[in-house]
Amino acid sequence: MSRNMNPITVCCAAVLMLGLAACGSDNGGDMADMPSPVPVDLTRVSADAARAAGMAEIAAGGSATIGEIAFACAPGGEACSVTVALAADGTATAMATGGTVTAADSAAYTTRKAVATDAAVTKEMAMAAEAAQANDDGPGGRDAATDHTIVIAHDGTGSTVTVAVDGAPADAPEFAQAAALPDGRTMHVLTNPANEKGDVVEEVMIVATDIDAPTSTLFADVPGQALNARDRDPAVDADGDGNAANDFTALTVGTTEAVRELVEAAAFAPGAGSSTTLTFDSDDTATTDMDEAYETAGSYNGAPGTYRCHAGAPCTISVSADGAITNIGTGWVFTPNAGAMSLVADTDYLHYGFWLKRTTASDGAVTYDEVQTFAGSEAQASGSVAAVEGTASYEGGAVGVYAIRHRYNETSGELVDATSGHFLAQARLTAYFAGPDVTENQQNSVTGTIDQFELQHGEANDWAVKLDGNIAAATGTASGTTSDAAEGSEAPDGSFSATFHGPAAADTSPHSVVGEFNANFEQGRVAGAFGARKPRE
Repeated sequence: MSRNMNPITVCCAAVLMLGLAACGSDNGGDMADMPSPVPVDLTRVSADAARAAGMAEIAAGGSATIGEIAFACAPGGEACSVTVALAADGTATAMATGGTVTAADSAAYTTRKAVATDAAVTKEMAMAAEAAQANDDGPGGRDAATDHTIVIAHDGTGSTVTVAVDGAPADAPEFAQAAALPDGRTMHVLTNPANEKGDVVEEVMIVATDIDAPTSTLFADVPGQALNARDRDPAVDADGDGNAANDFTALTVGTTEAVRELVEAAAFAPGAGSSTTLTFDSDDTATTDMDEAYETAGSYNGAPGTYRCHAGAPCTISVSADGAITNIGTGWVFTPNAGAMSLVADTDYLHYGFWLKRTTASDGAVTYDEVQTFAGSEAQASGSVAAVEGTASYEGGAVGVYAIRHRYNETSGELVDATSGHFLAQARLTAYFAGPDVTENQQNSVTGTIDQFELQHGEANDWAVKLDGNIAAATGTASGTTSDAAEGSEAPDGSFSATFHGPAAADTSPHSVVGEFNANFEQGRVAGAFGARKPRE
């Protein structure tokens, strides 16, 4: 087909070739008379109404919904045909034929916005209540019967966070990990059965941690694994230093539950069956030319080596029906292989986050009932920092919840558009301790900023929180106010509290700080927690 020939030209050419009558408008099939699609004005549609590709045939006076856009066909005229196309960037284009078509937000969009706005209002109220608390309730909220325990571990490939409800019955709902979020965060949700009204109460937690992978360490350098047992033959100078009495080449195996979790040997786990106690021989000192002591290959805290019954009496190992060690008798020693290594878990990590309770009614309405923030560290709290001299800078992250108000009704002043969710942010603090290098008016003070807020639903913001407070040197804690860092902002102040962790001495400032905060902006509120540290050496 020639690119210059239109469909009607092609039609006429075909008719002439067949010797038929002339074609054109007289035969009733003139395609030139078919209406051309016209664009539909989408400017009345809210920017956050969901766009979707699709087609709809609409009778005159009727309407149809594509995505969250409602298309109406003018009454008294022709029926309408609407097609919506989406560009790669999500921009929608609507074209229509037939009668006049108008577009507006759909009823579903209006309902969704109303639900989101009402939920945001209740979340902001919950944050305000948390900010006004004299005491920190932490994860689990005001109900002491539902305190929660957070357990964090790292297996070398990634961190694992679990949440347990203390004292809960065996058949009670449990927290399940709902999502693994960027930057070391995990989300956990506990969903309760619906009540008689059909309402469902959920508890949601987000936990952030900077735990590192375990470190491979020479066996004897691991805390608690210093070699303290004699070698096989006390009469032999194994290390050749002229003293046979100091040849400590083995580890005395303890009997505690913590030790039992580190012991592994095929001989100590005979397989499924009934629980039993296994007995192994020790050396008979009366037979000086023989060594009857039982030995077997195994591992201790992941390091390969040899277990030996090195006592003057038989040694025992008790195992359960599934082969787990339930008791270790005295007399066992473990000799690690040359160069054997154990993995040492990170015990210097921070964790921080928030817990909230929300109710979803049977009609879809969402109410946030309570919000609590929390922060902690595996490292010991510093305690008094009165001896610390100089300044220290800390950097880290922050997480929490937010509510942001977008639009009010111009006539009534009623809030008609608000959103809420959780956020990720960056935290930077500077602590001014004591000493000659710190000016007198700055001593025992802390300043900082929490900014770069990334909101769950991508809402645009320029939020930045300014921290300004004092250090209680005797306790190693800090507290003060937070304010909107925007110039000229009249948003009321919020507050923050923090605790320093790590050794504190004249020439050693604490290595980390964790805390909680709440802050107000002209158009919203946040409540969160942060963890920050000096660069690890």
